[in-house]
Amino acid sequence: MLASNPAKALPAKSLVTAFRDWLHHRRLISQCRQRLEACDQNEIARIAHDVGLSAQDLRRLSHLGPDAAELLFERLYALHLDADAIAKSEPGTMRDLQRLCSNCVAKGRCQRDLLLRPDDPNWRQYCPNVDTLDLLRSESADIR
Repeated sequence: MLASNPAKALPAKSLVTAFRDWLHHRRLISQCRQRLEACDQNEIARIAHDVGLSAQDLRRLSHLGPDAAELLFERLYALHLDADAIAKSEPGTMRDLQRLCSNCVAKGRCQRDLLLRPDDPNWRQYCPNVDTLDLLRSESADIR
């Protein structure tokens, strides 16, 4: 007997919603790119400096979209780390975490692990932020 098509198991509304969300995401990415491309080199350099990035990193991140580091916040939550506290006390560290997460090539694996097994240490094998997250966890444990 042949396996059923998994797409048929999803309600049509879910497919429409998923497509709508994907389309909205693509439009946001396009808007980010267009806004940055409208800037001259000096303005790009100024913006990059203001957010603590190189102009090249800023351009690369604009192509990834506004939620490229969303999995970082899910990982921080799974590790019982407060993203807002880190951003306030160590903004440079948070920027680095976000930059590495945004450029990570293991997003699918990370998303799957967070969804199915957030406490499984398997993420440590592929996460580019593992060392920094370990340090933040140890600092957090020292405070308690």
